[in-house]
Amino acid sequence: MASESDDSVPLISHAPASAAVYRDVCSRIRSLRDLRKFGQGQKSSESAFPQGPVELRKLEQQHFPSPLHASRLASMSDVETDKEAEAARIWLLGMLESQNRFMSRQHELGMFRRAIEKQLKGRQEEWSDLERLYMALTDRDFASPLERLRAAFMVVFHLNYVERQGDVIGAGAKLTERLQHASGMDAELFETREGIFERTQFMEVDHFACAIPLSLLTRTADNTSIVDDNAGCCPICQTSYTSLADRPIEELLTDYPVRIKHCGHIVGKACLEQWMRTPKIEEAKYPYRTCPHCRIKIEGVKPPPVPEGLLDHLKTNRRAMETGRELMYGYDMNPEERLSAVTACMSEEISCIQLLSKLEWTEDQRKDKRILEDKLAGLRNERWAWGFRGDNIWAKLRAEWMDSGVIRKG
Repeated sequence: MASESDDSVPLISHAPASAAVYRDVCSRIRSLRDLRKFGQGQKSSESAFPQGPVELRKLEQQHFPSPLHASRLASMSDVETDKEAEAARIWLLGMLESQNRFMSRQHELGMFRRAIEKQLKGRQEEWSDLERLYMALTDRDFASPLERLRAAFMVVFHLNYVERQGDVIGAGAKLTERLQHASGMDAELFETREGIFERTQFMEVDHFACAIPLSLLTRTADNTSIVDDNAGCCPICQTSYTSLADRPIEELLTDYPVRIKHCGHIVGKACLEQWMRTPKIEEAKYPYRTCPHCRIKIEGVKPPPVPEGLLDHLKTNRRAMETGRELMYGYDMNPEERLSAVTACMSEEISCIQLLSKLEWTEDQRKDKRILEDKLAGLRNERWAWGFRGDNIWAKLRAEWMDSGVIRKG
């Protein structure tokens, strides 16, 4: 968990879905800070945890009351109980130390946001193990950091995280060792993976929309997979996709045209992301968002298929598997998030290449050229982190993803 130099809670650059979520995220960040201060003030960590089978059984009954939850302690002897409790204590302290060293503030914000949004929808069963643990560590139903730490301990003990998530500790230890002995290349790779994670915190559309070549916008009548009714302008904000005179290159890149695969409509990416974050009207009646153009659902539906060649590569390439493991254990990223990170890289690369081709090589546009080239260099590092050293296979898979699952609905 990232350390702070002041008491402020940073704003989330892409606002959560509601003010209530934002307030809850801020409150839990503060609770986490209080917990760290509490831990630093303890001379011995053992005094913070329940002692002996009697106290353990009482605490388990408090946090996991029967008959809602079967008691894990019911079939254990006192000796076994003490042994398992010690293992849970060591696991929890090791996890907290590891996360304190490697979890960035951006990671904390994203994790809490996802967990809180699931909770508000009554979907706590979808919490990841890490989300469940940190929601207990910051549960406001418990008045003191000590009570919250004990609540988290019971989550670890009752749900047997030691057995279920033992690899997390091992991965943290290996990561520490690697960083201590890292070469320049390893350090760059670690930084790239950190960047991949941070980018996924704001991905809203990359699993169902992809950038397209600008040339396709001029021949939509003959292309059954493209629906562009605005002559090269975003239908939401009504600004040109390529007008350098009206918008800086950073904005053009952020709002580059993407094709919604479910219907073929073209929308500026930033506008589509804002559409996905806008609170729903009559959510009980209309629980899923639709395309801004048509009534085709783009939320709550099966995502378009990813190229089989990409899936095979991610499962068999050594570096891709290593990156996947570190993102899973170090950042709690699920398979869908990791896959979206790859497709987002593909889409953004298309955007950069296309905008670069539109620049006139004048002195005025030299800065824009450098911005796009720097962005492409960063994306090449991401490709390398996923095990793609050359351009041929990557370009083939990128083209396949761009056209994969596209349906024109009119």
